[in-house]
Amino acid sequence: MLHIGEFSALTGLTVEALRHDDEQGLLAPARVDEASGRRFYAPRQIRDALMILALREADVPRPVIARVLGSPEDVRALEEQRERVLRERRRHDAALDAVLQAFDTPPGEIAVARRDATEQAFLGYPLTADPPPEETDPFAQAGVDVADLHWVSTRVRDQETHDVMLCWPVSDAADRDRVPGFVADVLPARAELFVSRRTDAAGIQDLGWYAEALTRLVEALAAEHRPHRDGFLMRYQVLPAGDSWDIDLSVVL
Repeated sequence: MLHIGEFSALTGLTVEALRHDDEQGLLAPARVDEASGRRFYAPRQIRDALMILALREADVPRPVIARVLGSPEDVRALEEQRERVLRERRRHDAALDAVLQAFDTPPGEIAVARRDATEQAFLGYPLTADPPPEETDPFAQAGVDVADLHWVSTRVRDQETHDVMLCWPVSDAADRDRVPGFVADVLPARAELFVSRRTDAAGIQDLGWYAEALTRLVEALAAEHRPHRDGFLMRYQVLPAGDSWDIDLSVVL
C-alpha cells in the first residue's frame, strides 16, 4: 500500500486533489486508517490516477471522468467531449477572426437612410429558449406558410429587460396562433432608419461594418429627438441576392 504522499509523488496528483477526489467519489483510497485518518492507495489505483490527471489536462468535466472510470469501455463519452471541445474551438476561432478582421479592414462608406414600412404579421421564436428540433418543420406541421426571409429582432423594453427573437413573416394573420412555442405579433406600419450593404458570404460576419453601422444608426436615432413607441426596436436581416447577400439593419423611429 502507498500512503497519500507517496501516491501523490508517483502520480502527479496533489494531496489536496486526491482528498478532493475522495470527497467527490472520484478516486477513494483503498484503505483509511480509522485511528489516524491516514489514506492509503493500492498500486492498481495508479492507472486511474494518471487517467484523471490526463483528463483534467484536457478540461474534461468531472461527471465525464467519473463515467469513463466507472465504465472504461464507454469511450464514447470521451468522443462526445472531444466534439464539444472542437465546437467550442471553432466558435472561439470565428470570434477571434471577426475581431482581427474588424481591426484590419475599414468598414467603408455607410449611409443612413429613412423609409416607411408597412404593417407585417410575424411569428417569433425567442432566442433565449431552447431551439426547435432541426429535424422537424414546425410551420409545415401547423400548416402555416411563412416566407424564408426571416430576421432577428431586438426590442428593448425598459432599462433592464429586452427580447431577442428570430422572426418569420406570415401573410395570413389568422395562422399566427397555430405554431406552439412561437410568439405571434405584428410590426405596425412605421418609419425606420436603416443601412444596407451588398456583400459576399464572408462579409456577413464583418464585425467592423456591423459595429460602425449600428453606431451610425443609434446616433441618427438620437438626433431625431423622438420618443420610441414600445421601446427601442432593431431589426437585422440577411437576404440572398444571387451570388451575393444583402444585409439590412434598421431601427424604428
